[in-house]
Amino acid sequence: MAFARTHSVALVGVEGHHVEIEADIQNGLVGLFLVGLPDTALREARDRIRAAIVNSGEAWPQRKITVGLSPASLPKRGSGFDLGIAVAVLAAGGIVPAAALDRSVFLGELGLDGRLHPVRGILPAVVAAAATGLRDIVVPLANA
Repeated sequence: MAFARTHSVALVGVEGHHVEIEADIQNGLVGLFLVGLPDTALREARDRIRAAIVNSGEAWPQRKITVGLSPASLPKRGSGFDLGIAVAVLAAGGIVPAAALDRSVFLGELGLDGRLHPVRGILPAVVAAAATGLRDIVVPLANA
């Protein structure tokens, strides 16, 4: 499969907003391209996610990877989208079953070694996710 979708939550103040993460893998210039109003920390996610996947023993797709964060008009800040983006890339690459991701929300920062680090704002993020009907929420153990 060359396309996959996951879910996450963006915080604006203390209010959570549903974010859909889409990953598309196609032939073209090799790289990871983020679209959808990412901030500086989120743009740095490209390097964190690639290192985390490779250092976890998985292969990085040597193709053009486009990751869209919707809605595009909503500002996305911080590293809490790392896990959702990584899972979407792995699913688009056929490593993770994409069908299992439809009802799941992913929140967490990835370390370069693949470990999952806690993020701030988990409670409002979980409340926002539950309000959209998404019930399976994956968070770092330290946030549980």
